[in-house]
Amino acid sequence: MPDAAALLTKLDAIPRLGWIREPSPVAALPRLASALGLDYLGVKRDDLCEPLHGGMKVRKLDYLLASTPFTTAAAWSAAGGIGSGNVAALVAAAERLGRRVHAHLFWTDVSEGVLDNLAFTASGPASIRFYPSRLALALARPWLFLPLRARDGDGAAVVPLGATSPLGMVGPARAALELCAQVHAGELPEPARVYVPLGSGGVATGLAAGLALGGLRSRVVAVAVVERLLASRLRLRALGAALRAFLDRAGVSPLPPAVPIDIVHGHLGRRYGSPTPASLAACALLAADGIPLEPVYTGKAMAALLEDTRRRRLGPVLFWHTARRSPLPRPPGYGERLPPALSHRLERLHGAWQR
Repeated sequence: MPDAAALLTKLDAIPRLGWIREPSPVAALPRLASALGLDYLGVKRDDLCEPLHGGMKVRKLDYLLASTPFTTAAAWSAAGGIGSGNVAALVAAAERLGRRVHAHLFWTDVSEGVLDNLAFTASGPASIRFYPSRLALALARPWLFLPLRARDGDGAAVVPLGATSPLGMVGPARAALELCAQVHAGELPEPARVYVPLGSGGVATGLAAGLALGGLRSRVVAVAVVERLLASRLRLRALGAALRAFLDRAGVSPLPPAVPIDIVHGHLGRRYGSPTPASLAACALLAADGIPLEPVYTGKAMAALLEDTRRRRLGPVLFWHTARRSPLPRPPGYGERLPPALSHRLERLHGAWQR
């Protein structure tokens, strides 16, 4: 069996900022497990990671932002929905590291979590450009979706969607080795299935590689929160090949085949960024055990887990909590920094928006 501690040492030879210093805890939910007919249900609490208000994004940015051109650029450029967790995490990182963020945001459905992220982005070291749709943003700034160069026209370093790149995926791979060490230490049984949301694909790909490196046989269940075209097996294969090539060059070897990734569709809802009745119900259910989810990513992954318990016997299950924790601070006056088109649309559709 591979030595998870030795492999963690090899991964730690790759330059990173060192933000992840302690393993995130695994919380067992015996009451809910019994109600669902599960042998074991645990939650890997990455929402409790430090800094940047937690979440799996901290693990990705820990590696990505320690590399060029991010270490030398005065600003970073990134795309996302108006409530993008990735952009909010970048703003927190920029404040910590003395940088600025050029945030290119497109309209999505609005929720309290979306407003929290948007307000946090607007109040930080960021400038916001607003686009009425994801397509409009892709047509206006295609290099943000398919980066062809390291910097944009203003000299800002381009952050890949979801911070997913071979280097960014080392963060989830290291997280998987952290979990392997917790399993080997007897903190939880080896999970048969590990549930995560599937957006840009970096989390599922990194975890699948890291679990194999650590000697676990768990399957990664990736619950698509984006359209089928963006959550395809072909894309995950390409990401996996890119990560393997990077790790091999970095001396992290031998590299066993990644554990299987099962892609689950059917939980997207009306469109990207839309909560579903099932995701809202999953959030309410986990809240009873003190686990705060959000309905767009983690809520949908939990909804898929709940649906699977009604269809088959799953064995020990781990749910990976990838979102940041709440609440984010909302300093006064943040609304004045929003582009007028975005501010007017929010006021017209959502009167509760507060400047």
